[in-house]
Order: sequence, then C-alpha cells, then structure tokens
Amino acid sequence: MRKGTRPSSDIEEVLEKARELVTPSVEERRELKETLELAIDRVRRAVDELGYDADVVPVGSAVRDTWLPGNYELDIFVLFPKEVGDKEVLGELIREIAIRAFGKYVQNYAEHPYVMVKLGKFDIDLVPAYRIRRGERIKSSVDRTPLHNSYVMSKLKSPAEVRLLKAFLKSIDAYGAEERVGGFSGYLCEVLVIHYGGFLEVVRAAVNWNPPVYIDPEDHLGEEYASMLFPKGPLVVVDPVDPRRNVAAALTLTQFNRFRVAARAFLLNPSLEFFERGIRPRRMRIKASAVEEELRSRGTHLVVVELSGLDEPDRLSRELLWSQARKLGRILGEELERYGFDPIWSAGWTDESSTIVVAAEVPHLLLPPLERRQGPPVGVSEEDRFLIKYSLGRSTMGGPFIREDRWYVYRRRKYHEATLLAADTFRGRRLPPVLRGRAKMRILTEEEISSLEQWALNEIWRELRKEEFFVRLLVEGLEKGQ
Repeated sequence: MRKGTRPSSDIEEVLEKARELVTPSVEERRELKETLELAIDRVRRAVDELGYDADVVPVGSAVRDTWLPGNYELDIFVLFPKEVGDKEVLGELIREIAIRAFGKYVQNYAEHPYVMVKLGKFDIDLVPAYRIRRGERIKSSVDRTPLHNSYVMSKLKSPAEVRLLKAFLKSIDAYGAEERVGGFSGYLCEVLVIHYGGFLEVVRAAVNWNPPVYIDPEDHLGEEYASMLFPKGPLVVVDPVDPRRNVAAALTLTQFNRFRVAARAFLLNPSLEFFERGIRPRRMRIKASAVEEELRSRGTHLVVVELSGLDEPDRLSRELLWSQARKLGRILGEELERYGFDPIWSAGWTDESSTIVVAAEVPHLLLPPLERRQGPPVGVSEEDRFLIKYSLGRSTMGGPFIREDRWYVYRRRKYHEATLLAADTFRGRRLPPVLRGRAKMRILTEEEISSLEQWALNEIWRELRKEEFFVRLLVEGLEKGQ
C-alpha cells in the first residue's frame, strides 16, 4: 500500500461498483446501435442521391464503446476528396446532405463548419472533412478524427477503464475540451488510459504530475523538442496520429490542478460519489431568496446582465454562445476593476439557446462620486500633460497637488454606479458584433434576480459557494489518516 492511499481492497471495492455504474444497459446499447445504423443509412443514401464522392464514417465514443449511460450524442463524418474545395464548400455540402437526410439542421461552427441534427432522442453531429491517410498532412482541423478512431480501436484493451475516467472527470466538472469547461476531451481520456494502462494507473500518475508534464505515447518526440514545440499548457500529450498536435491543448491550469487534487482525494478516501455525480447529476433548484441571504451574510452585492432573444432571427451555435458568455464575463470584470468596484468574481453562462447571463459580485454597488487619481512623479516628462489635463479638466474636484514625490488629483468618477457601468459596457457598439442588434438587455441587482431563469440562479449559486465535493472527501481522508 502506497503512503497516503487507502488499502487496494477498499479502492477495488469502489471500482467494482463504479464499473457497473458506468456501463450502458443492454437496452441503451440496442437503442444506440439502431439509431446509429439508421442515421448512417440516411446519410449514405443522401450522399448517393446527391451524387457526391464521399465516405460516411461513424466515429467517437459510440463506435469505440467508451460512451457513458445517458449519453445521446453521435458523431458521423462525411469524408470528401481534398479537391472538392475549401471549408466553406464543405459547409455547403454538409448542409445539403443534412436537409436531404433529416429535413432540418442546426448550424454549428467552431474552427470548422458542421451541423447538428436530431434523430429520436439523439443529437447527431454531421461533420464534413477531407480524406487523409496516416502521416499525410491534414487540410482541416477535423481531418485527423477518423485516424483517432482507428488508433483507439487498435490500442484500447478495456473501454470500461475510459468510462471510469470520463465519469470521474464529469463528476468534478472537468470533462470536455470546449471553452466553457477547459477540461479533458474524450480522446484525451482514451489516450491517457492507453498510455498508463487503466483508470487507476492514470489517477495514481496524476497525483504526482508537476507541470509542465510531457507524455508521448508513441515516442514521436523527445521531451526537449516537445517543450519547444508546445511551450504552453500544464499537460502536453503528443497526438499519436499527428505529432504536431497537443491532445491536451484545451486543458486549463485550473482543471489540471483540480484533477490532481481529486485524484489524491480518491486514493485517500475512495467513494462511489466520484462516479455517481457524472452519471446521475444532482439537480439544483436554488431560490433567489437563498442567493439574497448568502449575499447579506457576505456583505456584498450582485450586478447581473441578462441578454435574451439571441435565437432571433436565427439560432446561434452553443459553442459561439459559450465563447461570448465567457468573453462578456471577463469584460464585465475588467470594467468593474478599471473603475474601482473591485469585483470578487465575474462570470458568464448561457442556456445554449437564446440567453446569456453575466454576473459579478462586488463589495459596493455605489461608490463616492470622488476618487483620488495618482499622477506621474514630479519632474518627469509626463508631468506637463497631467497638469494641463487636470488643471483645466471639468472632472477635477481638487488639485493637482503633490504628495511626497508624485502628483495627485481629486476627480469625479466616470462611473459611481455599478449598474450604469454594466449597462454602458454592453450597450450599442460596445457589444460584440455577433450579438449586436439581437440582444434584449436587462440590468439586475440581487433584489431583482427572482425574475431570472432557474439555470441562471443555479450558476450564480455555484460561483458564490465554490463547493467542491472532492475537497470534502479529501479532508475526511486526511482526518482519518491522522
């Protein structure tokens, strides 16, 4: 038994139950298989009817048997010859196929155009790409995905080990490479399990990770060269099918360290909760009154910006909505900081359909109209410009004056109301172009948040409380070991 871990028998007992938990039922497998076969048949018939030279290839966790119970997402690639045209042409072709096969679609666009269609309860991503062979240089960002599929299926010995890792990461909200998560992609989970040999081996290794960590499963690059090729990021995993790519490029330092700590907590205090949360998410129904009471106890306030109506005239992709939500959260925090409101945190979320909510917690909603502005040192070249600006400035309320070796001035704040600052920040041309002309804006404080949707109240509560279940389990484990 390693120091700082529970006996192997305790861990294995939990893992045995977890393996049952993360294994799809016979009925789920039948439903997925039938839906995938039907979808592939529809797409192939559409390709034939339209006369395209294209291959229809199912990929992803559904094909590799690494999908989790309750997952209703499928991925189908349509591979075209390189000569067919650029990415815009691919986008047009996949839209025509989607209309012919499914009648309608939702346009998505990350780095690459693709569409999402529905078949029964399943969401299906239809992705156009170019045919490439292993070792051949890719033309678009998704061309390597079919090669990933072949690699995993040839190397992975136990898909259940990947399902354990995915459930573990979902439980700690670190699963997914999209911007809203910044965590571990499904393919990264598969490569880590292949490299280390199993879930438990990945967890044991992660406890000892010290960034930057370099992993090269197929020994394509030496660590020195990899560090030059991939200078950023806490974890570098050289793609087995494309050594020019870091599989863990989307992983943030925050999620890297959360995984390390959660891994330590599991080894010290193994619990089925590390997997249950990923399979059976706990539903929250936070009341506005609970948020208000929490803020009163903290002596702080909320500034909330709701942008609704974003699905008109057409619906934006969820990736775009999340990127804009995150961006607006950063902008609000920066502006509040710039004008002296000292935000404790700021964040943005979306319902992935029509609404973005941005919020920040601040010590005060109102500041005095007056602020002290520090100027340049006495005698430097910037001194004259400072004196001219503030001696004649209409916003000056006192000074300029000297204190020790610097100039100062008392001036009227541009903003002394946080809500007015928030409104101006997202009004008119200051709003990102993709949202401009769409958004209906509301500015709220904690006294008005009862009108927010439940999902938004839940997100605000999570940000306020920052409760990590694995920290509780880690502390319990530490206490047992004393």
